[in-house]
Amino acid sequence: MVVKTLTSGLAEETLIRRFTLAVGTPLTALMISLVFAFWSLGLRQGRSMLQLLEISQRSFPVLAGIVFVIGAGGAFNSVLLKSGVGEVISGMLLSTHINPVILAWFIAWIMHLAVGSATVAMISAASMISPMLAADHQLTPEILVIAIGAGSISWAHVTDSAFWIVREYLGISLSEALKKFTGATILASVVALIATLILDHFI
Repeated sequence: MVVKTLTSGLAEETLIRRFTLAVGTPLTALMISLVFAFWSLGLRQGRSMLQLLEISQRSFPVLAGIVFVIGAGGAFNSVLLKSGVGEVISGMLLSTHINPVILAWFIAWIMHLAVGSATVAMISAASMISPMLAADHQLTPEILVIAIGAGSISWAHVTDSAFWIVREYLGISLSEALKKFTGATILASVVALIATLILDHFI
């Protein structure tokens, strides 16, 4: 998928570009990764196909829930973009006279809280902030990108796949994960906002 992005400037009729388009599609790339994982972490380590089947049966139900959450977040983002709600919200926000850096951070912050996906929060916030860039050429796109990133790392809670990964790996309870991991992401987001505001002051 990375190679597909890097070769996006090539003409589509070239052999390299056609190959990367075929291999770099998400479904194909994930299938290749899955086959490689079965070989490198399974067959190469001496595990039988029956053992791999048992491991897969235990893993896939858990992963399915995470995929559904991410998919729902992507669907919500599409609704925002297609319905024009994002443009309406950005128009309302333009009239609030709030610092654009804080505004970009807050939109990503609240979107992550609502949707549960940092990726969806960043995409949604960018779609709402982009009309502001077109309206005010004095705004620095790079600073707003950093602000959106700072806002999107906050509020990793029960609707976030990363929350469950951290909880399972650390073997802690749900309440502990909310206190420690979610609290840490909120703190990191606020610190990142302060650093972004300082950076914006000097640029």
